[in-house]
Amino acid sequence: MRIAVKRIAGTLQTLRALLCLALLACGGGPARAAAGQKPYTRDEVAPRGSLAEVRGLRRVALLVSRALVVDARDPALIALEDYRHALEGQAPRQHDAAARRVADKINKYIRKYRTTTAVEDLADADLVLVFKVTGQRRSALPDDPFVWGKLFVIAVGSDRTPRVVWESEGDNKNPEDATGDFIKAFRNARGEK
Repeated sequence: MRIAVKRIAGTLQTLRALLCLALLACGGGPARAAAGQKPYTRDEVAPRGSLAEVRGLRRVALLVSRALVVDARDPALIALEDYRHALEGQAPRQHDAAARRVADKINKYIRKYRTTTAVEDLADADLVLVFKVTGQRRSALPDDPFVWGKLFVIAVGSDRTPRVVWESEGDNKNPEDATGDFIKAFRNARGEK
């Protein structure tokens, strides 16, 4: 019996080593370089809180996903990547609980002020809200976990160039608070009371 246990342990250790090697071999470079697209640069990311260029933008879309990888260098570039992939028809899998919470806040703002409209097609949007879920914990309700993450707002210019114009502080805000902070800054930029 001991020999069989040692063989299984040795086989598991070998499989772990092979899996690590396979993961290292597959992760060799950004996906955009393989597709022939130029990578986003820091120049395409505006400083946080710069909402001056969104005054005339009216069409809003929402993109919510779970962050499988956290890029400590510049998380805003990951939000731009998610936007680009969604335009190409390869959107990241949506996180339903967080999407519902962000959409509720945005829809409440839209109903109250009537200065923006929601669009279903991402290509029609002037303003894209990207909420990256960085963590979640189960709650008493199975379909409603505790969720936290970071909100990015992408403004799409007339030349269709996306720029991150606002991001929530920290990467551990719940969706309601992050969206509320954005709406407050957005209303201030537009002069809405």
